[in-house]
Amino acid sequence: MDQRRPRTTFIVSNVLVWCAMTVILVVVPDTLEQWMSLEIARVVGWGVAGSLWVVAVEPMWQARFGPFARFFLQLILWVSAALVAITISEQARLDI
Repeated sequence: MDQRRPRTTFIVSNVLVWCAMTVILVVVPDTLEQWMSLEIARVVGWGVAGSLWVVAVEPMWQARFGPFARFFLQLILWVSAALVAITISEQARLDI
């Protein structure tokens, strides 16, 4: 039972941080767009979302995976968060 708890904690933490990153990648650029271009606002959103990831779950990743596995697995997660955020943001623009 002890081995399942850390795995569950790792998975739940990653899901929650991924969701928070996606929200950040929607809200921050859409909020900052009135003061700067959308592209620059998305970069700022990435900075905020990436910082959240590093603080919240990166130590768990470092304990479980080597650098190459971490890079590729996190790349998939980060790109998927960005694609979902862009889809949500673009859909919201079409609905207005």
